[in-house]
Amino acid sequence: MRAIPKRILSIILLSVFVTTICYAASLVDGQWAGKIEGQFDVTVNLKEDNGKVSGTILSDIGEAPLTNGTIVGNDILFKEMSFNGIAVSHIKGKLSGDTINILIGFQDQEMKGTLIRVKK
Repeated sequence: MRAIPKRILSIILLSVFVTTICYAASLVDGQWAGKIEGQFDVTVNLKEDNGKVSGTILSDIGEAPLTNGTIVGNDILFKEMSFNGIAVSHIKGKLSGDTINILIGFQDQEMKGTLIRVKK
């Protein structure tokens, strides 16, 4: 049996790695719904494009855009933003299948929440 040249093996492994990353990142696309601190209902629409995440968030206090987010592996991050005049220091999410566990930095505290993919 003939050995596969290192260059071809490297190209194959790189292709599999890039495909896996792109597939995982696109899994964030869609509508998500859940609760923050078990009491605040939210609906989030997310779209990923080459590692950049954007969308909208809708809650009892209104709707706001989500911009300048990033996704690396299963970690989603939105840095400082304003939600209808309320300063949010960060939104961190951890994607796991059809669930995103989130932490929202707000007034020197972190609020936890869980979002579940809305299946249509």
